[in-house]
Amino acid sequence: MASEVVTYLAGALLAALALPSVAMAQATGPIPLTLGFANLAGTDAALLVDQDKVALGPLFKRVAAPEPTKIPAADVLFLYVHLNPDGTMRGTKSGVRQVVELTKAKILVASPNPSESITKAVALPGPKTANMVFTLDRRGPNFTRFFRSLFERMHGGQDMLLAWVELAPQGPSQSPDLPTTILVTEAGRLAFPK
Repeated sequence: MASEVVTYLAGALLAALALPSVAMAQATGPIPLTLGFANLAGTDAALLVDQDKVALGPLFKRVAAPEPTKIPAADVLFLYVHLNPDGTMRGTKSGVRQVVELTKAKILVASPNPSESITKAVALPGPKTANMVFTLDRRGPNFTRFFRSLFERMHGGQDMLLAWVELAPQGPSQSPDLPTTILVTEAGRLAFPK
């Protein structure tokens, strides 16, 4: 009898712990925002754009993916770009903050670049109105898996910073199942509308 009570209590505790993630998974319908893809890297990034669009596009009500070199207005923008050593985008004198300003994006996710260029990009002047994610290593399908989980949690009502820390706990050792990224939180605790 005592072991049955312990088993029941353990099961009830596990169920209670799972409730927040179940509630998040039950957010109805697509995220009522625009997901954009801006390929400024040309053929170097064409395959990545296609992979990301297929994996993440179905989560959103609208997807904007114009031809390469065009930048769509979007709430969440994936930017495929080569950064110069000074942090500007290759072929321009502009930085990623100008892209944020132009598109009104609240979340910008940039393609893989060297950490030195990312550090310089973050230091460039411009509006600080978006949470920006700079990628160092996508780690294959782990990249889209991570962002899909992040966006699903945000659609369920969790703010970006809390969801990020739960998915990618901070510390000296990181899981090899996560992309290697740098999160610059200038827009703060964003959540998606339901």
